[in-house]
Amino acid sequence: MGGVIFDLNGTLFWDSKYQEISWDKYLPTHNISLTMPEKKEYIHGRNSKDTFEFLFKRKLDDWEIEKYSEEKEVFYRRECLKHEMKIAPGAEAFLKHLKNLRIPMAIATASGKSNIDFFIEKLNLLHYFNEENIIYNDGKIKGKPHPDLFEKALFTLGVEKSKSVIFEDSFSGIQAAMNTNVPNIIIVNSTKEDYSKYSFPVIEHFDQVNRDAITYKVMHSHEPC
Repeated sequence: MGGVIFDLNGTLFWDSKYQEISWDKYLPTHNISLTMPEKKEYIHGRNSKDTFEFLFKRKLDDWEIEKYSEEKEVFYRRECLKHEMKIAPGAEAFLKHLKNLRIPMAIATASGKSNIDFFIEKLNLLHYFNEENIIYNDGKIKGKPHPDLFEKALFTLGVEKSKSVIFEDSFSGIQAAMNTNVPNIIIVNSTKEDYSKYSFPVIEHFDQVNRDAITYKVMHSHEPC
């Protein structure tokens, strides 16, 4: 059997606006400015180490990465709390479908532990995912576009890579999914991006997922979506 693995930010939780606002508030506190292409390349989907070493143009100690990351995430969580926090459109019904069929599910996210605890509380993630199957940036694993987060999720679930499905939204995350050699990748377009360079299916609502096809892929087929 395969499994279904979800990125979190921008995929299961459509928070891109909150992320942009929080970065725009945080960066000036260190006299840093970035273009939108730089944000896409060096921030979205990346882990804290890669991001902050790019921002500060030097190697950082673990305590520095933790400090800068938490500074920024305070801005982010404050922004989230200004809005109704809920999982992506259609995702609840899809997760219930997978859970009812006992299909293994995991999250693989570049978010750190403080944000994961926040999401678990505010998004009721443990209703759908076992906590050990929520794979996050613990400071010891390479971030996307490296495949390590997805590889760890696959290993933790104990599923067949050839039958598994990954849902992603960020360009670095899509590359990470491709680097796992998982044949089934579905792009979640939560920000009206242009994904035309990819041949993968693109959805703008989880109701657009063909549940029967996904179920068959995970349980039986080795053929890609």
